[in-house]
Amino acid sequence: MSRNRKILVTFALVLSNMMAGLDATIINTALPAIISDLHGIQYMGWIVAIFLLGMAVSTPLWSKFGEKKGNKVAYITATIVFMLGALFQGLAPNIIWFITARSVMGIGAGGMNTIPFIIYSQIFKNIKRRSQVIGIASAGFSGTSIVGPLIGGWIVDTFSWHWVFYINLPLALLSIVIVSLFFNLKEKLNEEKVDYYGAILMVLGLTSILIGIQLLGVSSIFVTIGFIVIGAGLIYWMSRIEAKVADPIVPNRLFKNEKLVIDLILFALLWGSFVAFNIYIPMWAQGIWA
Repeated sequence: MSRNRKILVTFALVLSNMMAGLDATIINTALPAIISDLHGIQYMGWIVAIFLLGMAVSTPLWSKFGEKKGNKVAYITATIVFMLGALFQGLAPNIIWFITARSVMGIGAGGMNTIPFIIYSQIFKNIKRRSQVIGIASAGFSGTSIVGPLIGGWIVDTFSWHWVFYINLPLALLSIVIVSLFFNLKEKLNEEKVDYYGAILMVLGLTSILIGIQLLGVSSIFVTIGFIVIGAGLIYWMSRIEAKVADPIVPNRLFKNEKLVIDLILFALLWGSFVAFNIYIPMWAQGIWA
């Protein structure tokens, strides 16, 4: 790829990283208006959690989809899913429709935030330059996550909460057009049999665990523990299956690398704290202000 093509494709992919980060938090300051219009105060926690749930369960699946169909196809597909979720959130006539559309948007965001990092490794063979680009993309995601509540508040005050979602449509479309036209690397596809059982168990296990966590303080502690235990059991079952298949969704060998496991634990703690701060501080501030 020529230098100009690399710059254009990188711009489009960084834009998608920024959109994924923005939409994880931009909704926070729009929540009162959304809940008031759609009469969904009892679902407030799910409005935030369902997006993160969609991202969490879909991220490994998008990377596998990219191996099978090509990262260009995977990225464009994920961005289209993201756009559909954004569009139907803005058009939502009730809270159930809204939460369903938000889950779709989260699934798309899982690919938009994952596939670009794989593409960076394809177009930047120089490790130093690749590290710089990944740093820019990560900064874009984190930066837009931080300013998301401010942008959301401004949009709600100036226009309406619907535009918190509509604003994504032209940006996502621009990213799709650029990648379609300028990313033309030949990709070697993975032709191994798809690990459907592992994928299903992973999705069900993670969903069960996250539902259990979401029900803390809302439902009986025994219900919460039940969901978490079921989820852990499904994840354990998945790990047993992954050890036997030729092309696992999540290879068990990753967890035999002690340094990698420590990095993953630290990342989960730091990123969890970051997301919690950006989600709950704006909600708390709005409650104090009201």
